[in-house]
Amino acid sequence: MTSTSPPSPAPTFRELPGAGGDLLVAVIHRTPDQQAERPAPERVAAQRAASRRALAEAAARAGCPDSTFEKSGERGRPIPTASGWHWSISHDATFVAAVVSKRGPLGIDLERIALRRRLLVERVADETEREALGETPDALLDAMGFARLWTSKEAVLKAEQIGLPGLTDCKVVLADDPCLTRLTFRAEPRQAVHTVLDSHLVSLSSTAPFQRVLWMRP
Repeated sequence: MTSTSPPSPAPTFRELPGAGGDLLVAVIHRTPDQQAERPAPERVAAQRAASRRALAEAAARAGCPDSTFEKSGERGRPIPTASGWHWSISHDATFVAAVVSKRGPLGIDLERIALRRRLLVERVADETEREALGETPDALLDAMGFARLWTSKEAVLKAEQIGLPGLTDCKVVLADDPCLTRLTFRAEPRQAVHTVLDSHLVSLSSTAPFQRVLWMRP
């Protein structure tokens, strides 16, 4: 398994041997207009607008002919486009991310790498999962371990189009590769691939096999 990271702003490839031949293009932009003096609704609106611009770029780079991307009323799940493309977005006050695929549902999620309260860690991961992510009797799960845990599960659950209600059905199994986390969803194998960008981790998962991810980073 190989991974190369050319200097920014060049794209970063992630290779996954033994999977399908598809290339997924994930676009990441910095989030504009997030000054503290701006009202919170304006900042959130700017995040959403920026994520839509990233989505349009991802669609263009992947060859998706559609320009309309809609969500359902129930939980705001992405609806496949008119020509059958699947898509996913994620955003916060620092970055936005987007990805599209013709082959099947997929999910992308980003999270700031930061320590979280122990109660939250134990709520979203059992002891076996925490150990897989590097926790030992002498060292609790660190910030990167939690970011991998959270974004991997979020990406898988987005791909499954179930969201956080399916959290207990999604389990981390193996995390020995810093760019790949293996999970299960209802006992079926899943995986999430990662890229680190400044203080954030971005994770991507798909229900259909893929071999390469092209991370378009700022």
